[in-house]
Amino acid sequence: MLPNDSVKVIDAVSLYVSSIKSKEGHTVTQQKLQKFVNWAGPHKHLVELKPSEIGDYGEQALGNGGGAQAVERLQEVKKFLTFAKKKGMIEHNLAQHIRIRKTKTRARGHKTSDEKQTVELTADGHAQLVADLERFKSERAPIAAEIRRAAADKDVRENAPLEAAREQLGLLESRIRQIEGTLNVAVIADATRTSGQAVRVGSEVHLKNLLTNKDYKYWVVGASEAKPNEGKISDASPVGKALISRSAGQEVVVSTPRGTLKYKILKVV
Repeated sequence: MLPNDSVKVIDAVSLYVSSIKSKEGHTVTQQKLQKFVNWAGPHKHLVELKPSEIGDYGEQALGNGGGAQAVERLQEVKKFLTFAKKKGMIEHNLAQHIRIRKTKTRARGHKTSDEKQTVELTADGHAQLVADLERFKSERAPIAAEIRRAAADKDVRENAPLEAAREQLGLLESRIRQIEGTLNVAVIADATRTSGQAVRVGSEVHLKNLLTNKDYKYWVVGASEAKPNEGKISDASPVGKALISRSAGQEVVVSTPRGTLKYKILKVV
């Protein structure tokens, strides 16, 4: 069975979360997978993930021994990747490339970095998420009505409209929980900073590719705002990570699945 190469990471995760039976399980699962979504890039196609990248992610997530929460997150990622393989979203079982080592239990009362984690968004990105949340919530009632109409058909053995409506509602509810989870931990990037400072979320960055001598302009945004085709790159993407905290005049080397890139930062706005 060939994989569906049109499925994006964020959509695949939403489908997986919606397959969890309990509402409480939806929220917990979404939180555990949020870091993976940020790392991969929400709008990246799932089939673009490579075994070596997945293996590297697992190692980075655990770090020097990792922690109990890191292990729990990786276990959930493995379950998600197994689900994706079963549903034909990916060709190979990427879950097997995540190696989970046993870790020491942290002392009670000690807060981990995960508990302090926040998601930085631009003001526009935050406003867009709020608008999306309201729009998705408004779509609940029409879909629920469609489910009731479809369920009225006595022959439910092969009721395609009913199954389609239920799947649509499940996906919608998952997106609502995901956005609510992001907004709960979101902080808005400071828009009062002056031009020329170090790159951060919200920065407009002018670059020169030192290998091709071509100039580029990117906006560094939060993962949920990323739109590479519009020049909006996530701070969790390879280029975004390399640029964060760097300043005009500095050179950065970026390792990507397609090879190594080298840029010079011309201007930070």
